[in-house]
Amino acid sequence: MIVRAVALPGTPLLVPGVAGSAVVLADTREHVLGALRDLVAHVDRVVVVAPAPRGAPGRRGELRPALEAVGVEPRWWGWAPAPGAEELPAAGLPASVGLLALAAAGWRGPVEVVELDARPAGEAGRLVRVLGEEPGTGLVVVTSTAPDGAAHPGGPAADPAGAAGGVEHEVLGALGDSFEQVVERSVGEYEQRAYEVVRFAGAPAGR
Repeated sequence: MIVRAVALPGTPLLVPGVAGSAVVLADTREHVLGALRDLVAHVDRVVVVAPAPRGAPGRRGELRPALEAVGVEPRWWGWAPAPGAEELPAAGLPASVGLLALAAAGWRGPVEVVELDARPAGEAGRLVRVLGEEPGTGLVVVTSTAPDGAAHPGGPAADPAGAAGGVEHEVLGALGDSFEQVVERSVGEYEQRAYEVVRFAGAPAGR
């Protein structure tokens, strides 16, 4: 079996430099990069699946990372974005964390971003199942991270009783139904909150 998908927490604190000179989320960052390196070793392209920014419609395409929403300009980022993305539209914050983590893990291949808004029940899960069965495609699911007690892969859900939390639960449930899960847990030094990074492993698509 190989790693087919990775779920990681969408906190911008994963990106070195966001907390200034403070060293935070070191263990979680190590788990994220290790899982992503395992993923990209076996794929031809990557799809980043993340929640759309609050109030924004869903979208799908090539996007560039942007952390200006938390007041951090690119010159302070400890992870460099993939080259050639400067003219692309800006991704939302969770997708941006995923894009930067992918680049930091050494991925230089094609990346498509899918930002999910609230949608009819079952639609997000079906989309992820279809993407996961495409030969050569690896999935990176970036979860929301609001201070909530709900435990699930990638960290606590934002608004777990609302539409956004329902879509996220659907996506993670679809992956959990399709693949075996290996979970790594750590506690953020800055927020004192538990985070999970999850590898979803299975046979290569089409086999």
